[in-house]
Amino acid sequence: MRQLLIFLVLLTAGIFFGRSRDNRVVKGIKIYEYDKDFRALALKWKDIGFNSAFVSKELAANSEFRNSMKKAHIKVFVVFPVYYDPGALKRDSGLFAITRRGAVAREDWVEFVCPSRKGHNHAKVAEAAELIRTLKPDGLSIDFIREFVFWEMIYPERTPESIGEACYCDSCIKEFTSRYGIRIPDSCNSVVLKAGFIDNKFKNEWNSYRTDLIATMVRMISDTARSIRPGIKINVHIVPWRDSDFGGANIRVAAQDLEKIAPYADYVSPMCYSQMLRRDAGWIASVVSEMDRKAPGKILPSIQVYPYYIDDSFTPEDLGRCVGAALKAPSKGVVFFSWPLFAKDTVREEVVKKEMGLRVSF
Repeated sequence: MRQLLIFLVLLTAGIFFGRSRDNRVVKGIKIYEYDKDFRALALKWKDIGFNSAFVSKELAANSEFRNSMKKAHIKVFVVFPVYYDPGALKRDSGLFAITRRGAVAREDWVEFVCPSRKGHNHAKVAEAAELIRTLKPDGLSIDFIREFVFWEMIYPERTPESIGEACYCDSCIKEFTSRYGIRIPDSCNSVVLKAGFIDNKFKNEWNSYRTDLIATMVRMISDTARSIRPGIKINVHIVPWRDSDFGGANIRVAAQDLEKIAPYADYVSPMCYSQMLRRDAGWIASVVSEMDRKAPGKILPSIQVYPYYIDDSFTPEDLGRCVGAALKAPSKGVVFFSWPLFAKDTVREEVVKKEMGLRVSF
């Protein structure tokens, strides 16, 4: 009789703690626009297994959307872009980051504000504060918080030298030289020459300065968010580059140092879009594993659900393997990019539902 009681206690505890683990696993979906039935959408997401939505501030501002998510117990993270800000650049083109070639930081749709501009930084912190006061989201998902690079179109065969860097504007160079007491020779009278001098003589200091800019902005936003809403979760979007990728481009180009960023975030989310980057499921797991060593217990990979940018094959079976890889320990869950892409092949909804159902108990 005593053995039976012990068994029942252990069984009950197992069920309880299994559910607790499941509640801690983020199963998220990204969506930026939607104009149909929000209640039906919430029920569909609940059926698939999503417990979190990563949405634009415009969608989050819709009270009907928020109420539908709340009733379905789906947490809402507002995606908050920082240095990708076309509106700010349209109002003041002087805010543009400048590449090492002396050009404005623009490629295709990607255009970036220089991260050293204090006026812009303070305005973004104030914008985040107002958003949190007004919408009271469960989480803030900080996006485009890095130096300029169109990483979505950079494939494994690219050489480090072919990937441009920014920002080398007067503001950045002035702050950098003042911080380290450096004098740039008068003969360096162009952006190209100044960049070359810095790279040849003070590359480590330059990397430290730029990664500090990004980490400081993460701190400012997260501290402000938590001062207004103490329970809010902070997620930070990260370029999915490991230390060995493209000559340390995670630091050299994107200026995202996870060891500096991690203390201010609850989640760090590498955008592991394997098909568009010509990678495989194993690569996703390797990104999570390496990044977890720098931000232990915080890595939340985002993966794509359908071919994007390029026509390389990405079958439902490929997606299933990617979900499995993304959910391997030490991952904190998975976020899918994005809901409109599921509409292109609804079979993928069932693939994701099955894979998430199999793998939520770690």
